[in-house]
Amino acid sequence: MNENNYSKKKSEGKPKEEIMPFTNATEKILLASFLFSKEAPEDIHDVKLKHFQSTVIKNMVKLIRDFYEKYSRIPSPKEFHQCMDSFLNSKEEKDLSPPKSEYCDVYEEILLLEGEDFEPAQDLFRRFARFQAHNEALDKIIEKQMIEKEDYDGIHGLMIEAYDTGSRDGGLRKLSDIEAKDVEWLWKNHIPLGEITILAGDPGVGKSYFSYFLSAQVSTGGSWPDSSKIAIESGKVLILSTDEDPNYCIRPRSEAAGANIDNILVLEGARDKRGRIRIINLTRDIHRLEDILKKDKSYRLLVIDPLSDYVGRIDQHSYGDVRWALNPLLTLARKYHVAVVGIMHCNKNTSLQVLYRIMGSMGFMAMAGSVWVIAKDREDEEQKRRFFAPLKHRLGPEQKALAFRLDNLGKVARVIFESEPLEDSFDIEEALVPQERASETKKAKKFLLEMLKDGPMPTNEIKSAARNEGISWGTLRKAKEKMGIGASKGKEEGGRWFWELDEFTKGKALIEARAKARVEATREKHKEAPGEKK
Repeated sequence: MNENNYSKKKSEGKPKEEIMPFTNATEKILLASFLFSKEAPEDIHDVKLKHFQSTVIKNMVKLIRDFYEKYSRIPSPKEFHQCMDSFLNSKEEKDLSPPKSEYCDVYEEILLLEGEDFEPAQDLFRRFARFQAHNEALDKIIEKQMIEKEDYDGIHGLMIEAYDTGSRDGGLRKLSDIEAKDVEWLWKNHIPLGEITILAGDPGVGKSYFSYFLSAQVSTGGSWPDSSKIAIESGKVLILSTDEDPNYCIRPRSEAAGANIDNILVLEGARDKRGRIRIINLTRDIHRLEDILKKDKSYRLLVIDPLSDYVGRIDQHSYGDVRWALNPLLTLARKYHVAVVGIMHCNKNTSLQVLYRIMGSMGFMAMAGSVWVIAKDREDEEQKRRFFAPLKHRLGPEQKALAFRLDNLGKVARVIFESEPLEDSFDIEEALVPQERASETKKAKKFLLEMLKDGPMPTNEIKSAARNEGISWGTLRKAKEKMGIGASKGKEEGGRWFWELDEFTKGKALIEARAKARVEATREKHKEAPGEKK
């Protein structure tokens, strides 16, 4: 099919919707809908200034769109009024056409439209936007000669995109239209690209030092401890930190880790209206990060230490608030294909599971593609050994925990990994509980092995025997969960509950019991008889 024939087809294949120019009244209703309608965030994506003929309304729509691009939300009427004041005050009266009075008149009119039915005007706008999108798609197909090149996938993609313009079906797509992709990794099976990774732990365990290890590998194109012979792709690192000073913490510790410090940049904050530097607020300063990533596509890692300091004045214990605050960051990570590592602290309530000890709402964990925990090895006399263990890993296969040491270099330290991963039996929960509680759990495990090695026993009898041994019911239940002990109810009416070891644990208990019996027998054999004493 030649281009002329295709041009004919183009006119025949256009959507049947007629071009319906907006009247001034319709433009005002649309402007009001962008401020007051719940569907405004969806409509604003399809807005093009050329859709509007009134210069006043065009400029006011641009203010709303610019605000949305900057803060990922629609301005409130008060915020819009401030934006309009700044715009009008930035221009001399002689340079402003139409005059300020027209802007004020339109603003007062749209305030009166709050609560009106915007649906007819919105429907008109969406149909017109879809019509224009189809035209533009067809123009691209001709301009790029996609028919001649038989680029049917490209044509299909353009037409699907045009069809989605103005659509309010919640992004409904057939699964067959969605491209399947593999997860890409900064550190394979540990830290994904385009996602948020949480690095959690108690204060002082070395979370920041660990982040400098990550930065060093990325900045130099180094390697990861589980694949030391494979060089990784080098790139730049952006660090946001309120916990670490750039002068006497971030730079010297990065150098100690072997980083290329020319590839590591520190964003100390954003400037307020008075020109003062303040902490970045991810709910309103996300454009600052996007400006950096957009100008330089070589960034591979963004470290935020701690993440909780950068989400603004939200309720950090509110699941919805946290997800709302982190969503722009996740969108940015996916758009620019960078790994985000957010450092978080654990609280002091050691009675909780690790997942619930991480400070703030579970929304932080929900938004993360992976969650890793760093904990001290309490049995290390030098107090330098640390565990790096997975807590949540929804994008790849389960990984074994690793161990590393903080090698003291005087004023700073560096991370040195051990060559082998930890055994499958390693439990990060046990590593994080206080020493006295760990001893109690160990005692309860030993007790249960002894009680159940010959077969299932009634729960009440186990509970009573444990009480006589000074083992609390809570500790006993925790030991049961750790050991994977099953519980079942007798088939008879009003049957009792029984606990039972699985075959593997039972076999292990029997082997240990036999070994213990042989040791005792050997000791008895070598005891001197009373008559043989000299």
